[in-house]
Amino acid sequence: MNVKKFLVSTLAVGVVGNIMDFIVQGNILQGMYLSKMAIVRQDTWLGWFVLADFVTAFVLVWVYDRVYNSFAPGPAGGASFGFYAGVLFAFPTFIVMHLMLVGFPYSLSWIYTVYGVVFYVISGAVAGATYKK
Repeated sequence: MNVKKFLVSTLAVGVVGNIMDFIVQGNILQGMYLSKMAIVRQDTWLGWFVLADFVTAFVLVWVYDRVYNSFAPGPAGGASFGFYAGVLFAFPTFIVMHLMLVGFPYSLSWIYTVYGVVFYVISGAVAGATYKK
């Protein structure tokens, strides 16, 4: 593993992930959270969400480093990897959240599923563009 490439790619994916989450989670979906879900905490420090996206980026780039030879080089291969990672993570997770958490809207399960796949496709494309062989 090339540590410099790994860190640069992790940083790039983390920044892009934070921008996507700021737009989608912090703006587009915020009204749904506050109006439909009594379980949403409004006192959580924003830094935890920023850190979570960088941890996600770290793990995504780490896994990408292990499997990138299975995909085409560059952003297209990274996006392909991101699609598989997104489906693996998002599809079962968010449907089950609706089944487990009282008040978690079924529509939000599907919004999260689709957004999760898109998030990972874009993140994978960034990883593919920045973590070159």
